Amino acid sequence: MRKITPVMLVLLLVASLMANIDITQLETTEVIEDTGARSGADAELVAITSPKETICEPTCRNELFVGQDTTFEVFIQNAGDTAITELGYKAQVWNADGNGNPLNLAKDSTGADLEWDNPDVICDDTTVCDDQSLASGDVFKGGKTMIQYGGGDATWSPTAGIYVVQIEVYSDEDVEATNDVQQVYVEVRDYLDIDVDITWDDGATVATGEGTKSFTITVELNGSSDFITHNLSMLIDVNGDLASATAEDGTDLLLSSLGSLVHSVNVGTGQAVDVYQNETDPTDKITEIRSVMSNNINNGVWEYKGSVLPDTSGEDAAYSIDVQLGGYSLYGQFESCQEVVVENATDAEGNDVSNTTTYSHFCEESFLRDDITNNNADEITGALTTFHDIRISMLTVNQGYNSDGTGIATYTVGSGEPGDLSVGTSYIDASVEHRGSSATELYDWNVTFTITNLDTSEVITEMVNECIQGVEPSYNHALLGTGAMAFNQGHACMMIEFDVGTYTIEANLVMEEKTTDQKLSNNQVSMQKEVRNNLPVISSLDLVTQGDLMLGMENMLEFEVSVFDADDVTGEGLTYTWVGGASSTPLAGCGGLGGIGRTCSTPVIQDFVTTFPVKVTVADAHGGSVTEELIIEIWNDAVASDTTTAGVTMDYSITYFSKAVFSIDVEDGDTTTCEGITLPDATGGELSGVYTPVAVIDYSPVTTYAANDVLAHSMDIMFDSGLGASSLWFTTNCKSATLTQLLADGATNSEEDSTMSVLSAVLSGPVLPAGQFLLIDAPLQSKDAPSASISGFSANAEYNGGISMNWGTTGTMLSDEKFSISVSNDADSDIFEIDLASDQFMYTYSDTAHGVSYTIDIAICNNDGLCSTPVGTATVVADKAVDGGAAAANVSVTVAGDMWTLKWDATGDDLSDVAVWHVCSQNRESFTAAEMPTNCVPTADAGTKTADVMMSTSPGQYTVYFVVVPVDALGNKAYAASNSASGADAPFFKENAGGTTDTNTTDGDDKESGELPGWTWGAIGGVVVIAFIAGAFILSRGGNEGEDKDWDY
Repeated sequence: MRKITPVMLVLLLVASLMANIDITQLETTEVIEDTGARSGADAELVAITSPKETICEPTCRNELFVGQDTTFEVFIQNAGDTAITELGYKAQVWNADGNGNPLNLAKDSTGADLEWDNPDVICDDTTVCDDQSLASGDVFKGGKTMIQYGGGDATWSPTAGIYVVQIEVYSDEDVEATNDVQQVYVEVRDYLDIDVDITWDDGATVATGEGTKSFTITVELNGSSDFITHNLSMLIDVNGDLASATAEDGTDLLLSSLGSLVHSVNVGTGQAVDVYQNETDPTDKITEIRSVMSNNINNGVWEYKGSVLPDTSGEDAAYSIDVQLGGYSLYGQFESCQEVVVENATDAEGNDVSNTTTYSHFCEESFLRDDITNNNADEITGALTTFHDIRISMLTVNQGYNSDGTGIATYTVGSGEPGDLSVGTSYIDASVEHRGSSATELYDWNVTFTITNLDTSEVITEMVNECIQGVEPSYNHALLGTGAMAFNQGHACMMIEFDVGTYTIEANLVMEEKTTDQKLSNNQVSMQKEVRNNLPVISSLDLVTQGDLMLGMENMLEFEVSVFDADDVTGEGLTYTWVGGASSTPLAGCGGLGGIGRTCSTPVIQDFVTTFPVKVTVADAHGGSVTEELIIEIWNDAVASDTTTAGVTMDYSITYFSKAVFSIDVEDGDTTTCEGITLPDATGGELSGVYTPVAVIDYSPVTTYAANDVLAHSMDIMFDSGLGASSLWFTTNCKSATLTQLLADGATNSEEDSTMSVLSAVLSGPVLPAGQFLLIDAPLQSKDAPSASISGFSANAEYNGGISMNWGTTGTMLSDEKFSISVSNDADSDIFEIDLASDQFMYTYSDTAHGVSYTIDIAICNNDGLCSTPVGTATVVADKAVDGGAAAANVSVTVAGDMWTLKWDATGDDLSDVAVWHVCSQNRESFTAAEMPTNCVPTADAGTKTADVMMSTSPGQYTVYFVVVPVDALGNKAYAASNSASGADAPFFKENAGGTTDTNTTDGDDKESGELPGWTWGAIGGVVVIAFIAGAFILSRGGNEGEDKDWDY
């Protein structure tokens, strides 16, 4: 058994060596890249359309004003392939740094977080959620939607600062979290607002009748914070049939506004104020008298009163008073106040240098308008009898529609309001109203819109008198006034497609039929707006094709892009262009307008191999475009072939990451160089026996590739079937089993040529290096351990230190298998080994020392040194002596008729090992312990300390010597001399039959003790003769007439 240990050590050594030698580099390195489209429900927050992102270039646009109610408008889409049945969203406002990075959640005036979290946007409970699902590919609410919270629009009233608005959608069903959040950078600033208003003191909308009509002009400071104006002025213009127009301060308003003149009035009180202050020199300042208006003066409200007297000389007198903001100045550190000082000097090396210093002084800056201009002017009208007037009360541009004009507006800006326009389909809407003195006086009307592109000088004009589609509520044309089929208010609209540029938008209201509009100045409203293009937003560009991409693959390369354009919600006006490769070659079969262009399906060609960038450019109808790039990896695919002179063909198929051509070279090798070689087995050991290849192929690749550059490779070796090869091996040194590797075991018939056979191998890792392929015809015999095993093994201590062993087997042993026994003890690991034939089932080992523990192992082994399990094992203590120092003492001999009776006492430290006592005797001569005779009488047990010894029946006279010794259970004796404390002797005397006495030193048989009498030899010879005759008789019967009989011998 101890032979197993060195065999295992050899196997471990070989395995360690194989682990450190790169033979065929068959390890697999696989990189899996997820390039497929999303699978499952995917809630995607495509864009935040309100608030718009603040952009400063350097003048800022899309700023918010302090206190301006701001809602959150988003575009949500299910970008997955299954419906969404649970959805929530959350809007947050974060304080931001100067670079637009969010810092922490902003707070409202109560200290609460500015956060609107609504988990119940989509759910299965109709009493909680308005929507129960969002189908794959659908847009929530069909387009843009307002974030809802607490039953209404989530609304933010901002304070001055810089913020990041973050909106997030969430769902337990969402499979892609990276597209759930969008952010926009927003700046909120204080604003100045000066409200100018004029009213008739009697509360009338239109003054009528004779007599003096008093009016009041009110100017109010309404900014987000307190501010102080210098020389704030308002302009008064009096027109019409008036006998007089006088201000409360006595000013003749008719005279001061005669013709094209207007009367300017300073608002506030005169005060001496600073109009200049040097930043660094407190004494350098200028103080002058200014008309000052502030929130500290009458709470920021200033009034100017007057009256008019209608002219009664004509049939009717019509008149009006218009007032508007004139201008104002502010005092502060403006850019116009800065002073740049350049000082020339010489540095320590004598070089001319200049130092520039900018000083921000305080000064006055003049302004003609405030931040909100739609309340900077007002008017009142009057007449003696009836004043005929209609006016445009509001001109707005509405945006956010689909390209065909359907949908609802999501962004509206009016004349006098800040804000740019976006390209795309828009509706221009003019709200009109009856402003005559008699509501029952009905007026027919129309509006002419004139839109001028100042960049291209293109002019679009359209006359309309109703608004059936586009602006809610829908309005069919009706007369203005109070009566049947008439309304006091109405509106007219037109649809227009804006492109990038600067536009003037004008609406001109006309009173039809014969009635004359007595106030034409309020019939025309215009505004100038910048129209900017919101570029399309590519939210994702995905490779739809699954799995590894390679040249020659059956499937097409498929891509899909997800795009959102705030100016073209449906995307039908977007144009897609797909290109690939370093030279941006158009991809065949890809591109186009609208939805058909969103996907790209193109075949893989040779030019695509290795790293292949794919770009998609999405262009809107207004010249704006964005490009997204996706880099993919495409493997080359090739089969390299070569044939040796002897007709052995090798096909090497490889999928690899290179544009280069892959080729190989094979030649016939010398088989004699690889005669009688050993081959490895699958466990790191060797196969049984030696082998000689029937063919050797010398192989070398033109180029090798590392494992990470090889996706898959395999080979086929085709050869004449007459070679009889059944296994294929690769080696870099055929004399070394550790440098040789099995590639294929089992040849198949060639489908192309019935006289040829094929050995095929699937490889992994890098390309095989230069080496040799070996074709082996002999069956591969593995070094397998025997199938039979030891059973029923036992080992026992025997007499005189012997160890007996017995065993059986389970299974059938082969002819070359044997029993291998090893014996060891603590002092020597292997003191004895022996191999026994397969038909031997017992063995005794006797070369032992008393009291030593021996371990016996037995196994069934073969000539390859492999052994089966289970094995037999046992531990036995050798026993050669009686332990405990047991001995006999006080031995006495007495005569009892024809026998002697011996008695004794037992002595020793431990008598437990004594099984019986032996009384040994010898006639005539005493003896030493070494000469102790074997003629002994045993006792029945250890407790019996007496024994009878028969006297000789032959006459004689001599002394008989005795010794009493202990014996253990195995038969081991404690030897002692006859003259020792365990010995005794006694005289013997017996006469002959004639009465004489034999006094010589022999007994009656004249034989020494232990010899056979002479007559016994004759008896023995007779028995042998009889046995011989009987055997011959039996054998002669057994062969009678060729019968096949079994005999019990």
